[in-house]
Amino acid sequence: MAFPFDRSRRFTAMLFLALLPFTVMAGCASSASLRFSDLNFKRLDPTDPLVVDVAANSCWWWIDGKKVCVAFNIGGTNQNGLGRHERLVFSLVLNGIPAGTEREYRFTRQALRCYRHLGSDHSRYASVKGVATVRLSAGDILSGRFRALAKKQVFHVLTNWTTVGQAFVTGEFTAQRSRERGSSILVQTEEQGMKREPFANTTMDGVPKPQRVVGPDVQ
Repeated sequence: MAFPFDRSRRFTAMLFLALLPFTVMAGCASSASLRFSDLNFKRLDPTDPLVVDVAANSCWWWIDGKKVCVAFNIGGTNQNGLGRHERLVFSLVLNGIPAGTEREYRFTRQALRCYRHLGSDHSRYASVKGVATVRLSAGDILSGRFRALAKKQVFHVLTNWTTVGQAFVTGEFTAQRSRERGSSILVQTEEQGMKREPFANTTMDGVPKPQRVVGPDVQ
């Protein structure tokens, strides 16, 4: 017959084992954050924010051949307290598989793709150059951070996509492994003439030249 103290210890141990999977899952929740700073030195609207912060509560990574891919998206209303409909899709494609648990990458022009729709504004970004570092932790959790110089384009009904300059983009992420979820987002970042081409580094103006320039649906 066990003493009350022994029964209490046994119950505590059983409760800990029962809750352990949920604790691990909570500790490994994925997330991502981005910060955009326009580098337009020709004009500055008095009401435009100098820095735009964006956050997501899920992020995915996977391996495609010899490339590490990361992607996340945001969609809905009242995201980040903005009070307007916002949609964002983001992807990174980094060349090379880490030999260990960590690796630093230099961005190619194919590395970063991002499309953002906020209210009536549409903008998209493609990397010019940058650097990233990633680290693989237990449970197939990939964490990383980056900073990049990106070409920025905005959409207007009459002019379609127009280059308006460059932006400084920084970000951090903690990603769970899922090719299925991540690849469906990556495909969206490559729409409207933004597809990563095998010889994109040979094109001019910092990003692959779009084969087709088609604007998004304007609601």
